Amino acid sequence: MGPTSGSRRASGRCLRCARWMPEEPPAEADMDGVDNAFALLLDGGGGARPLPLEQVRDWKPSDGALWLNLSPDIPDLPRVLEQTFPLPPDVRDTLLGDVGRVRTDVVQGDQLILLMQHPDAVRTGAPPRMLRAWMSSQHCVTIAYGGQPAVVLLRHKLAQGHGPRGPDLFLAFANAAIEEAALRLTDFDDALSELEGRFEERRAEDVAAEHLRRLRRGLLEQRRFVSLSRDAIVRVSLLDVGWLVAQEPRMQQSSERAGSLLKELDALVERARVLHEDEKARQDDKSQRILYLLTIISGVFLPLSFITGLLGVNLGGIPGTEWRGAFLLLVLVLIVLAVMEWRALRRRDLV
Repeated sequence: MGPTSGSRRASGRCLRCARWMPEEPPAEADMDGVDNAFALLLDGGGGARPLPLEQVRDWKPSDGALWLNLSPDIPDLPRVLEQTFPLPPDVRDTLLGDVGRVRTDVVQGDQLILLMQHPDAVRTGAPPRMLRAWMSSQHCVTIAYGGQPAVVLLRHKLAQGHGPRGPDLFLAFANAAIEEAALRLTDFDDALSELEGRFEERRAEDVAAEHLRRLRRGLLEQRRFVSLSRDAIVRVSLLDVGWLVAQEPRMQQSSERAGSLLKELDALVERARVLHEDEKARQDDKSQRILYLLTIISGVFLPLSFITGLLGVNLGGIPGTEWRGAFLLLVLVLIVLAVMEWRALRRRDLV
């Protein structure tokens, strides 16, 4: 469905307070602060050409498939969206509604609304990964951060003439996300192999241990993201939408590819876990050896400390006070006693 012509009174809903804003007369779209927004017209051959945001409102299906993207952090996003590309009220409500993880809806019979939110973005401070999309066979309106790897990769493919041709834009999003995850998988594997080599050569230090902790967190975050992408693909493939039926085999392939990535990520997570446990065991063993050594030293010096403490009391009758060689004799006795204790410990394999 394309935008309606002429002026249109509309109301928006704030994403934070979820309250309807009062209606105001239509105005020209304010493009301040929307530097990351863009619009592309797909040429049907894998390429695209940019379309000024001011002209999106006049777009017609005969102009070619449209991809419009707005950033979620645009001030007054509902109003900017309405002024740039008017949406039906039911579409607007769903597109700007709450989302926990993955949500799919079909509106007006053949239009898809997909909402995705990576659950780790807020909790772990990971780069935000979210997508709100309203798709049909003729257009795609998305609300996503322009710097997301999948968005960047998809725009690059369109610039090179190897992008989607129109109705398969959702599949292109999914494949771009999976491809980016596969590239990161290689980086994770290389980083983990390097850490394994350092730990194996006993060159592990605090910096390497911190790298391992960050690597484990990154692997878990990436696994959740791939699982989220696969979940979205499966949910969309189950929808009864005509223009998606032809893409079911390719969506099945994308789902299987995401499943393979999950298995590889599970293997990397397991390797990182084993490496973490080995390092923890090594650190525990080191601590135990230090404590054991301190215990041995304390055991050796305990009798010596007892003798010197006993002879150091300020009471009459301490032997050797009148003899000049008493101190040397005491030192010699202490040395002999320490050697005897050490040999006794060695015979019992305690040191």
